[in-house]
Amino acid sequence: MEGLVNRTIRRYLKKHYPRSMKKIIARAERIRPKLMKKAPNLGGKENSLAGNLNMFILFLSYYEATNHRMAGEAIDEIIDDIYKHLYLLNKIMDINNKRFLKLLRKYLYRSYQKYADKVSEKRSKGQWMDTWGMIVNPNNEDIGFAFTLVGCPLAEYAKKYGYMELMPHMCAFDHTYAKLMHAKLIRTHTVATGAESCDYWYVPDKSKTAREYKGVIV
Repeated sequence: MEGLVNRTIRRYLKKHYPRSMKKIIARAERIRPKLMKKAPNLGGKENSLAGNLNMFILFLSYYEATNHRMAGEAIDEIIDDIYKHLYLLNKIMDINNKRFLKLLRKYLYRSYQKYADKVSEKRSKGQWMDTWGMIVNPNNEDIGFAFTLVGCPLAEYAKKYGYMELMPHMCAFDHTYAKLMHAKLIRTHTVATGAESCDYWYVPDKSKTAREYKGVIV
């Protein structure tokens, strides 16, 4: 995913900053290691979610390299471009298909629980203290699939170093992920908006739940 994001950012630069593209890329490559040094150790490749922080810092390196010109609207455009380039997944993945949803939910819940167990194990040893905690299907939803992420290294990094204005745009990527699966993401709170956790409930976009849900979505 990190490679896909980097290629998409470069397409954005080619479109908006063709004359200074090479200088921006070179500057971003110099800035990124400095930003990475400020990041908490989430466990590297052993942590399946650690790449999310890496991708955020990747964008921040370009944000800084363009003197903050590549801000929220740029993130929105880049995310939209990523969605367009993943159109084949949109044709394959459809959680309105009950059989597909059953298989996907089984796979995801197994993967999520494995991650949650690993976080518990690492934290018992004083490791991975800054990563996301995870609760699998906390409300026992039987429609779609659900989980809660406790804490958010992205939001903490953004708050500490002055990037909070970008967080709503970063969080919007989760809604794009929902679209890829023909799903609607019902999320009522996030760490970026001041909560202690982010709730995720992906429901089929053609379901009665998706049509009739009237609550807050962030």
